Amino acid sequence: MYTKWTQHLKDDEEKKRFQNQIWSAKPVLDRVYAILEEQEKGLDRSEIDPGSFENANWAYLQAFKNGDRFRLNYLKQLIDLDKQKDDTK
Repeated sequence: MYTKWTQHLKDDEEKKRFQNQIWSAKPVLDRVYAILEEQEKGLDRSEIDPGSFENANWAYLQAFKNGDRFRLNYLKQLIDLDKQKDDTK
C-alpha cells in the first residue's frame, strides 16, 4: 500500500488500523474505480468527436481534458490496492 495513505499518521499502530480500514473498504474503492473508468471512457469518446475541433478554443479544451485525464489516472492508481506495492522500499 502506498505510504500516501498513511503519511498523515505518526503512530505505527494508528497506521496499521488505518490500513485495515482501507482494506475493509476495498469493495467501495473498487466501485469508485469503475466509476472513474466510466468517466475516462466518456473522455475518450469526447476526444474523437469531430465536433470538438470546431470549437475556437480547442487548444484550451484539449488542455483541460489532458488535466482531467491525469487526475483520473492518478485517482485510479491510488485506489487500486491490488496493484500497489510499498513505496518505502
